[in-house]
Amino acid sequence: MTMEEEIRRELLKSIYEQHWLHARHVENERLWFTNIFALIVAGLLAFFGTVEDKELLSLFAIYAGCFIFILSILGYFLCLTWRAPFVEHTTLARKMLEDLSLKEYAPYISKAYRRIKVGWIAAHELFLYFYALMAGGAWVLILYLGVGKGDVKSCYLWISIVVSIMLFLGLCSLWRVWFKKKEDKYRKEMGAQKR
Repeated sequence: MTMEEEIRRELLKSIYEQHWLHARHVENERLWFTNIFALIVAGLLAFFGTVEDKELLSLFAIYAGCFIFILSILGYFLCLTWRAPFVEHTTLARKMLEDLSLKEYAPYISKAYRRIKVGWIAAHELFLYFYALMAGGAWVLILYLGVGKGDVKSCYLWISIVVSIMLFLGLCSLWRVWFKKKEDKYRKEMGAQKR
């Protein structure tokens, strides 16, 4: 290997490292937001258990449910937003390493690493499904505990369950049907489609 080829190889290794560091930074942002979200929801639910007045309890359930719903939708779309640079950096790194035969520097390209899944769900998708589930669960707080009163409370339970399931399935379908196809199309255009 000539001196020029060695310098080029070292330069490309450092470019690859930068792509990987950017991808890790995006993962850390997602984890930090999820940690803060979990603390807020846990605090709201802990406070929820201390309220004894029924009238105040239903009012608190409505406000807490709305707040959790807004944070859940924000978390869902932030995860989608953070997914774009992650895919870009990992795709460019994968393409660069495949073109230059530097696969020994890319453990995430191996088949064993790529197939880390829970059933048919990839690990990064769990965040999207988590926020979709929390957004749906917020409607149980709002409709069943907040709005539902008296004899019709069981009716509000079923309405809240149906609304929650529909919202969860809608957000999951949005990811699976639309955004995942865009992600796969980008990888294919870049010539670094997963195998």
